[in-house]
Amino acid sequence: MSWFFYSLVLMALQTSAGLYLESFSPTTWKVLEDTDYNLTLSLRLNSSDLFSPSLDPTRTYVEVLVKPDEEWKLNFANRSLQFSLDEVIREENKSVTFSGYYWGRSQLSLSLINNNLDLQFPNGTLLRDDLFIIVDRKALVLDYVFIAFGFTFMLFNNVNMGAQLDLNVIIGVLKRPLGPVCGFLSQFVCMPVVSFLLGWAFFENPQDRLGLFTLGCCPGGTMSNFWTLMFNGDINLSITMTAVSTMAAMGMMPLWMFTLGQKLLSDNNNLKIPFGNLAGSLITLTVPVIVGIFIKHKRPDWAKKGSRIIKPFTFAIILFFMTIGIFNSYKAFMMMTWEMPVAGVILSFCGYAFGAVFAMLWCLARDKVIAISIETALQNAGVAFILLKLSLPSPDSDLASLPVVATIMMTGPPLIIIYGIIFLLRRFTNLLPENCLEKPQGSEPEDGKETDQENVTVTFLPDADQGQRAMSRTEEKLHQHVIALEGLTKKKLMES
Repeated sequence: MSWFFYSLVLMALQTSAGLYLESFSPTTWKVLEDTDYNLTLSLRLNSSDLFSPSLDPTRTYVEVLVKPDEEWKLNFANRSLQFSLDEVIREENKSVTFSGYYWGRSQLSLSLINNNLDLQFPNGTLLRDDLFIIVDRKALVLDYVFIAFGFTFMLFNNVNMGAQLDLNVIIGVLKRPLGPVCGFLSQFVCMPVVSFLLGWAFFENPQDRLGLFTLGCCPGGTMSNFWTLMFNGDINLSITMTAVSTMAAMGMMPLWMFTLGQKLLSDNNNLKIPFGNLAGSLITLTVPVIVGIFIKHKRPDWAKKGSRIIKPFTFAIILFFMTIGIFNSYKAFMMMTWEMPVAGVILSFCGYAFGAVFAMLWCLARDKVIAISIETALQNAGVAFILLKLSLPSPDSDLASLPVVATIMMTGPPLIIIYGIIFLLRRFTNLLPENCLEKPQGSEPEDGKETDQENVTVTFLPDADQGQRAMSRTEEKLHQHVIALEGLTKKKLMES
């Protein structure tokens, strides 16, 4: 009875039209990374091709191969499905199990292979290629732990840095703002233009260009204060510049993003400036610093104790962000192309160079040159991440952040290497003196500020009477020594 049924079906197929593959998932399917999903398919015959009714429906197979456009983005448990003629006639469903490993978009093509039916469909026939898999990033517990610990460490260190500041020096910087103006020009004029040109030179993808340009428009971040402290730069100027640039970014970032930034996106994408994030960055910087200044005023002994641990603790924070950050974003490094770190190196070098050259042209001291150079190169990457997250859908925002991550990695590690070399040379050799990075002694006080009298040692010369009495005592002692020597000489002569 069953053979008769299959013969009727096969004869009826002679008047139909085609072979098609039906999918029971959306044409565009968004999935989370490292999670297994089943792509359900059903192969259906609707063809007028002739084939022999004597074929065994249970032993005659058609095999379908699923192939992504880029093999490395998806992991498949099974790449092919076999449909017997019996299963095709009964329109049975079968599934391909896969998981997304890397973020991004993949296009699937489904082809016919190992066809031993008498159909006019040779091996390799494309059945459909309109399925897209979008792999999105999955939030991990380590992300929240990393943010919580990093935020706590930065707050504590900002309080400690505030306890080492001199409020009079900060007021003097604001009254005569050569350093902040120099940093503003290098940070909000040179860096956006350079990042825009580098994006067009190295990247073809508009997302990559937008990511690099967004970082170039960002203000200075807290990490620049840490490195300025490590290299004995002017920490008062560095923190003042960070606060000033964060406030200036609320006007400069929209100016750049809505002029050059619009050229990097299509018309249906709207850039959203994270004003709330900028305000939050300003608060997390200024409030702990003000608390530290208050502690220095009320408890100066606490400030002295904090000065002993500020450099080791700052270096520990930098290592924490570098190591845990790399471990937490290892997929981002595996997805980078060679253009991203190269563009990051050039952008970082331009930041150091522009800041240093502008500062030296304005004849600023060496510690201020260090502060302005580091402040220009080390920008607030958190603002760039938030802006991309608000402006682009996921995972496009994560993909656009890859040039940002590459630039950060090309900015911090060179500073660690340089600091390590200087530390080893100072520790084990005499090539660099202990004060090679210290502020030059004997420099003129700025802004008419008087020299701190507590650090000045005054030696008073003795008056005439004291000098005469001192000389009299010295002559009396010499006279006694002469008498003693004469007595010993006479005694020796008499004995001989």
